[in-house]
Amino acid sequence: MTSKLFVNSLEPMQGNTINVAGANTVLHAPGHIINVTHGQHNAAGMSQASTGWVEYTPSRVTVTKKLGSGQSYLMVMAAAWIEYSTAQTHLSYSLMRDSVEVTNASYGLGNLYSSINTSGAYQSSADMSWVDTTSLAAGTYVYSVAVKSQNSATIQIGNGGRMGTMQILEVAQ
Repeated sequence: MTSKLFVNSLEPMQGNTINVAGANTVLHAPGHIINVTHGQHNAAGMSQASTGWVEYTPSRVTVTKKLGSGQSYLMVMAAAWIEYSTAQTHLSYSLMRDSVEVTNASYGLGNLYSSINTSGAYQSSADMSWVDTTSLAAGTYVYSVAVKSQNSATIQIGNGGRMGTMQILEVAQ
């Protein structure tokens, strides 16, 4: 039997905290952050020249989504070091969920292009954000950063001397 409690406001009896009982209890309120998962990486860089998406495995972060399909979204924010050292290079970057690129867009979440015929070297942080509105069931998912070369030039993601990060927020619907 389900019980309902109707109130206009809740106030703690003492202090300023209202506790929700139960280890696996989830308080559901639209816009409320249900869960925060984070990770960081500063592993050696990965160089590649593939025109298909290549996952940078040191960036993997595993999140456990607590609410079911239609009850919450996952908001992913990530940063990773990217670079190339030759002129006329075109690099794209994006996020992957369970080793599949999330946007289905040719250039993912961003790209860098050097049309200069001279040096053309470029180094930067690729800052990404994505709200995964896919109807995901409660469960475990792995997010990571990915890159691809748009013109088969050698590109790099990651650098042992630079920190990359990822934060995943589960937001109630």
